[in-house]
Amino acid sequence: MDRNLDITTYAVSLIVKAVIMASRFSGRARKRSLKRLANMDADTKEKELLFLRDKVYQLEMQVSILQKRIKKQQKKPRYMIRERLFVLWHKETFQIPRRKIFEQLGVSRSTLYRWLNTIQDDEQASIPANKTPKEIAALTWEITKTNISWGRVRIADQLALLNVFISASTVRNILQRPAPDKKPTSATTKKTVENEELKSIPAWYPNHVWSIDTTKLLCWGLWPIQLCVVIDHFSRKVVSVTPLEGRNAGWIINALETAIEKHGAPRHIISDQGSVFIGDVFADLMERRSIMPRLGAIGKHGSISVTERVIKTLKYEWLKRVPIIKNFDHLTELCDEFGSWYNLWRPHMKLEGLRPDDVYYDRKPEKPDRASKTVPSSIEKHLFQQTRVTGYRLKSVA
Repeated sequence: MDRNLDITTYAVSLIVKAVIMASRFSGRARKRSLKRLANMDADTKEKELLFLRDKVYQLEMQVSILQKRIKKQQKKPRYMIRERLFVLWHKETFQIPRRKIFEQLGVSRSTLYRWLNTIQDDEQASIPANKTPKEIAALTWEITKTNISWGRVRIADQLALLNVFISASTVRNILQRPAPDKKPTSATTKKTVENEELKSIPAWYPNHVWSIDTTKLLCWGLWPIQLCVVIDHFSRKVVSVTPLEGRNAGWIINALETAIEKHGAPRHIISDQGSVFIGDVFADLMERRSIMPRLGAIGKHGSISVTERVIKTLKYEWLKRVPIIKNFDHLTELCDEFGSWYNLWRPHMKLEGLRPDDVYYDRKPEKPDRASKTVPSSIEKHLFQQTRVTGYRLKSVA
């Protein structure tokens, strides 16, 4: 009995679909014929008569539907399948908007939607090609919750690194809907805006242009600790994040020399015009390493914008997630983890979703196809315990 009922329901849905498709084709053919008649060399009166006849035919059908509606209100029976098909035919043929369906035909929008939903059975209808699979939606929510400060573009870049193609607008649509299999939550993402950088010295290869800057942090919220940040402009790789025991030339030069010994000497170094970077000790290091120093504008925010942007990421996406910085060694450990996370795990918007090490070592992964809509089984996750940030990457490229 149940099987016969399912077959009947499926047959009815096929009939309704066929009626809708036929009515749409009839409506398009009607429009084409009217346009063709309007372009013919006929008298104005004959053209007007043809259009009036079409309008009379439309109104006659509309009146017949409204008359049936009045009889239905008196007897209160349900619409028969033939009457439903007649209403759907009239709507599709004459392209009546759904918002005007009650005004012209006396059928409420909710009734029309209920009729249309009967032909969209979830068990029988195929999944649309543009529907995002639940696994990808769940992975998108997981990445968002573990990296709460990321915007939709960076989340899409992270998924691309996992060989899953999802556009930024699709990420936005997923996050505007409730999380899968959980209670609806209002999830809003904050779009990270990259500062426009100065392009006076373009970087053409790794170690071509570096920039260096210092910033101040508070230990236990009271005692200041200086921090030296050095970044490669071509790949956006953080080559050094080093806590300093003081903002003097000795500590800064030690941090810079350590980065040079590890990664090689750059061609140019950009810095602000602080006393450390215009002093004789720093100049001797530049001359000994054959590096050309460049100075940013005095007192102008953004003159070394690349390094300033990394410092902002360090403070607001990393250190802000730590309740308190305990001591110098604790800050050193956090800086080492930040360098690993920033270079190996975090997709960079300036690099079109790649990670800095992918560009620095020229091991760029292939972009996923638009048809890549399955979650790979080789995803590697790494939880940075102190900041509670989770990184994602494929094991094959780890």
